[in-house]
Formats: sequence, structure tokens, C-alpha cells
Amino acid sequence: MVISLPFILSAISAAASGFFAALVLRRWWQKRAQRHPAPHLLAWGIGLLMYFVGTLAQVVLSLVWSPLFFALWYWCGALMTAAWLGQGTVYLLVRRGNIARNLQMALILVGVMTLPWTLFLTPLNEAAWRPGADMTQIYRDHTDENGVVQPGIMAGDARGTVRFFSPIMNLWGTIALVGGAIYSSILFRRKQILRDRMVGNWLIALGGLMPALGGALIRLGDPSFKYMGEMLGAIIIFAGFLLATREAEAPTPRRSEVSA
Repeated sequence: MVISLPFILSAISAAASGFFAALVLRRWWQKRAQRHPAPHLLAWGIGLLMYFVGTLAQVVLSLVWSPLFFALWYWCGALMTAAWLGQGTVYLLVRRGNIARNLQMALILVGVMTLPWTLFLTPLNEAAWRPGADMTQIYRDHTDENGVVQPGIMAGDARGTVRFFSPIMNLWGTIALVGGAIYSSILFRRKQILRDRMVGNWLIALGGLMPALGGALIRLGDPSFKYMGEMLGAIIIFAGFLLATREAEAPTPRRSEVSA
């Protein structure tokens, strides 16, 4: 059993996001039972569940090889997590028409299209895996310390399939989550009300940027911040959510564009 830094950081991320997902989904279920629909909580809960599955898959893959967990790791982390978290913010901010619902239908469609492809149709190179390996370094073709190109787990980078949607989904989700949180914080600051919600939304924005920064650095050839970014993102967003919802019983501003 190889206990590596990616293993430790992934385990912390999985624990934080798993507990966070259970809390949000429980809150959504309670509101549903009270006949108060809260689609933003459901979307956030799904996003956090994806966060949990993706980071849990990293824990498993640092110990043993599993095509199933590799597919879940890529599908949840590269495609679904940021998009569903952003969808929750869209539901909270966009109240007119069916814009939020239509975006969710598009998100579901992309998920249904890409999951079977990721699970069954993407060629995988099991020989590239090794215990304790950093998945961000070996999942695609890479150059080793001797300058020799080594094949990655996703043979030929699987371009033209699920990789096509990865930057689109992550960019959209990050803009929606981070942008919505910043907008809400500015709104509360201007009205000089609900300080906890203002600070909480700034934390949510900061936390949302952490995994995005890790992903951007990976595309620039530096995967070193990937696991740290995931862990910090889960913890900071969780702290922001708890702070932003602490004043749930306090009067809300006339405009309801608030995150959490």
C-alpha cells in the first residue's frame, strides 16, 4: 500500500465533499417535504456528490487499478462537478422564464452522452498505471525525466470524444459559480446587510477558483496544484456555505439573487 501526497489530499477532499453533499441534499429533502422547491440545493448536492465520487476515485486509483473508477474519476472531475455546482447558482440567480431549467436539460444531455463513452468506448492503457501514481501526470501521454514520450492511460488522449466537452463544462461551471458568488457578495455589500452572507459568498468564490486554478495549471503542463486545489476548494466552499446560510432566518433583500 503506497501512501502518497495525492492519496492524503484526495482522502481529505473526499471526506469534506462527501459530508458537504450529504448536508446539502438533506437540506433540499427537508425543503421538498415542506413543499418549498429548492432546485438550487438539488443541483449543488449533485455537484458535490460528483466532487465526492471524483476525489474518492483518486483515492482508489492511488491503491489499485480500476477501469470503472478511472472512468468515474474523469467523468465526474473533468465534466460534471463544476457544471452542476454552477447550475445550482444559475437556479438561484436566474428566476425568470425557463432559462435555468433549459440549461439543466442541456447539462443532463451532455452527461448522458459522455458517461457511456467514458465507461465503455474510451480506450484505456492499463500499463500506464502504477501504485501511488499522480493521475494528473499519467492519464494522458507525457514525457518522462529522460525526455521519452510515455503513453498515458487514455490512449491517444481520446481526443474528439469526451475531452471535447471538458474545457467547455469546466469553464461554464466555474464562471457561473464564482461569478454568481461575487455578484451576490457585491449586492449584499452595497445594501450593507447580512454581512455573513457577503463574506460567505466571497469564500464560495475563492473556493470555486481553487480547482479551476489547478485545472488551468495542468493544461499549462504543471499538475502540482491539482490535489491541493481540490482539497482547498472543498473546504473553503464548505466554510462559505455554512457562513452564508447561518443567517437563514434573517430578513432578505428585495432582490433574491443570493448564493446559498
